[in-house]
Amino acid sequence: MNILCDTCSVLMLIRIAPDMFMLDKFNCVAVHEVRKEILQTQRFKSKYPWRADYKDKIRPNSSISSKTDDFTLHFDTIDRLIETGIINKKTQRSFGLSYVDRRIAAYSIAYDLEISSTDDDLADFLQQEFDKINKSPLAVLNEWIRKGLIKWNSDLQRIIEDWDKSGEPVQPNKDKIEFEKLSGFRYLGP
Repeated sequence: MNILCDTCSVLMLIRIAPDMFMLDKFNCVAVHEVRKEILQTQRFKSKYPWRADYKDKIRPNSSISSKTDDFTLHFDTIDRLIETGIINKKTQRSFGLSYVDRRIAAYSIAYDLEISSTDDDLADFLQQEFDKINKSPLAVLNEWIRKGLIKWNSDLQRIIEDWDKSGEPVQPNKDKIEFEKLSGFRYLGP
């Protein structure tokens, strides 16, 4: 099953596998909203000046459209759920999903895509309301290593170290342990 990557997941993974959206073997898809956010948001322009080098690599999947009845139905349902103030059972607060997060959730459901997000609210919402399990960017990377798509080395290790320097979200402990077993390197990221 294909994995829909949100903005932060893309920014964490694209330097490790620049062809992640171009080659089917990586099982990753992007949508127009994510590409636009990465390339046009001032915060990302400042924090990730290298992202422009990957502009042509972040290709939205052409078979995923927001113009289908199925997408519209799911987006409207998600929008209504969020607007009614549905409570996150983990945090006991209302879900605070942005417009783009709502669209990502709708794409994930309408096209039966797995999700890779570092946004806890989005991940919690999809699991709580639609039983969708989130894969951390590190879990996606572990899958690539396990399948032999990526051969880990010291150059790639520096990218992981940069995740920590850039203040990227902390990855789950179970994924860190698996990374160390698969790669033979110590996990030095967040």
